[in-house]
Amino acid sequence: MDEAAEIIARVADRIDNNGWSICPCGEEHGQSEAGQRVPDVMRDDAELIRKSRAKSAPP
Repeated sequence: MDEAAEIIARVADRIDNNGWSICPCGEEHGQSEAGQRVPDVMRDDAELIRKSRAKSAPP
C-alpha cells in the first residue's frame, strides 16, 4: 500500500509539472479544468491509503 501511495503522489507531481489532458484531441472543451483538479484528488487518495495503512499496522 505504501508503494501505491508513493506512485500516486509521484503521478500527481508529474501532472502538476508537465500538465495532463483527459482528451487526446488537442481541442479545449473543458478538460483543462478537470485536469487541474486531478493532482489534488490523487494526493487525497494517496493520503487516504497512508492513513488506512497506519491504522492497520500492528501495534
